[in-house]
Amino acid sequence: MALTQDKKQGWEETLRTLELIGADESIEEHTKGDRWTFASQISGNFFFTAEKIIFVSGFGGDQVAIPYSNIKAMKKCFVGPFIPTGIKITALNEKGKEKKYKFSVLKRNNWIEHISGKSGVACS
Repeated sequence: MALTQDKKQGWEETLRTLELIGADESIEEHTKGDRWTFASQISGNFFFTAEKIIFVSGFGGDQVAIPYSNIKAMKKCFVGPFIPTGIKITALNEKGKEKKYKFSVLKRNNWIEHISGKSGVACS
């Protein structure tokens, strides 16, 4: 989903304020989707910069920034009982420990291709 220039600038200011992107980073791509945790589904926005994937919930309470260089594995998965829109990403967190993230987006194959191209990690 393409952002208007005004919305893109607004989001970039917000992401800088939240310290999720640096001063010289900009949003290259955007889509809406969900982050799934053990207990919940959290709706929000995914932003893709040249360096990372960022998820920010609609209410700003949940934020994740994953540098492409930290991604170690990626695979397709289901969300909910049978919805085939999930992407499970294994990445190193800020402490160097592996952490799994489950995201759900429409046009999943397009986003997997994008992430794979940036990270160099193929989807298994």
